[in-house]
Amino acid sequence: MAEESKTVDSALSLLALVAGSDGSPTAAALARSLDLSRTAVARLLTTLESHGLVRRTGPGWGPGLGLLTLADGIEPRLRMLARAELEELAARFGETAVLSIRDGDDAVAVDQVLGDGGVVRIHYRPGTRHPLSVAASGRALLDPATDGPHDRPAAVASEGELEPGVRGVAAAVRGPDGRPVASIAVVAPAHRFPPDVDVAHAVTAAAGRIGARIARGAPPPDPGGSHAALPPSG
Repeated sequence: MAEESKTVDSALSLLALVAGSDGSPTAAALARSLDLSRTAVARLLTTLESHGLVRRTGPGWGPGLGLLTLADGIEPRLRMLARAELEELAARFGETAVLSIRDGDDAVAVDQVLGDGGVVRIHYRPGTRHPLSVAASGRALLDPATDGPHDRPAAVASEGELEPGVRGVAAAVRGPDGRPVASIAVVAPAHRFPPDVDVAHAVTAAAGRIGARIARGAPPPDPGGSHAALPPSG
C-alpha cells in the first residue's frame, strides 16, 4: 500500500473542517478538533490561505474562493444538467435546492440554488458532506444493491437530522442502470416548509428529467431556452 503523507492528510482534514463549519472556527479550536499543535495548524492555514482555499474572517477562518474553482470541476456535466432544475425548484418554493452525489459512505453537496422565501435561508456549500444514513439527501442515495435492503420511496423526507429546525425532501437521480447517481432536494426551515406532497412530487419529477437526460446523453439545457416546467402546486 502506498505510503500516505501525514502533512497532506492533516491539511485536507483541516480544509474539510473549515469548509464544513457553520461558523468561523479559530485556529485554536481547529487545533483541538484535529488534535494538532496550534503551531502546526497555523502553518497549514497559512499555506491553504496562499492558495485561496481558506480566508481569515475576523478572529477565525472560513472557506476561500479557491474552493469554488475546485467545485466547478466536480461532476461538471451532472451539475450542468441539473442546474436548471435546481433553479426552478428554488424559484417555485422560494427555498434552497441542493444537488448531492455519493462519495464512499458520505453524501456531498456539489451545487445549490438559494430561494428568496425568507430572511433565514439554508446554505449547503459545495463540499459539505454527511453520512448517507443521515438526512433526506443522503438516504436518497442509498442503493439496495450495495447498501443492503431498504425502502425505495419516490421521495425521502427528514427533519432536524443535520440542523435543528431544518426539514428536507429529496429524490434520487438514477442512471441508466436504475442506481442512484445523485440526489436533488429542497431544504428549508421546518416552520415554513411547503407541503411535503408538493415538494415530493416536484423533486421526483426533477430527478426523473435529469436522469432521462443522462440516459440519452443529452447536452445540458440551453440557459436561454426552455425546458419542461414543474407541474403547478396543489
